Amino acid sequence: MDELVYAKIIDGEIIFYFAKGHTQKDLFESFKKELVKMKSFFNIGDSFYVYFEDGSQYNLINSIIKFAKNFDLNVAGAYFGKLPEGKVGNKELTLSSTKIYRKHLRSGQVVQNPGDIIIFGNVNQGAEVNAGGSVIIFGKVFGTVRAGITNKKNVFIIAYEMESPLVEIAGIPFYNYEWPKTPISIRVEGDKALVETLEL
Repeated sequence: MDELVYAKIIDGEIIFYFAKGHTQKDLFESFKKELVKMKSFFNIGDSFYVYFEDGSQYNLINSIIKFAKNFDLNVAGAYFGKLPEGKVGNKELTLSSTKIYRKHLRSGQVVQNPGDIIIFGNVNQGAEVNAGGSVIIFGKVFGTVRAGITNKKNVFIIAYEMESPLVEIAGIPFYNYEWPKTPISIRVEGDKALVETLEL
């Protein structure tokens, strides 16, 4: 990552990463631009975390909290120097290359992104979602979903309810799979794709 400040989702939490080796002024300006760029992702009252690679930058927090208040957002917490063990190596999603859709996808609609895709809505039969990265769908899926179409292995698919006849992750297809009647996660481990139930 070359950005001074960038955002990721780790275990469902949004974390803004502040890179070391930069002035506080440059970091804060970069954060402001990133938050403005992402404001449509948040709802009023949402929270996020901040992570400073250089723990000595902690006194930026007050400025960050004040700026977030302009968008009715809150800072839920901060990490310094090193992420907690529970956060390291867990599924993560870089938001800077993410496309977000706050709508249902109708039959015939195709959404594509070389990065990640997040959909707040249903994917109806005849619709397609094609992502180079990961896919998160907060809704029911009846259409086709493909993640990792560039054969990236560290991708995943999360869906609130899966009924799709065709799902593909990193080139591994699922045809007419008997999906669990719960929220699910699909990820790649080795050369196999694993389907796991989730609590959302």
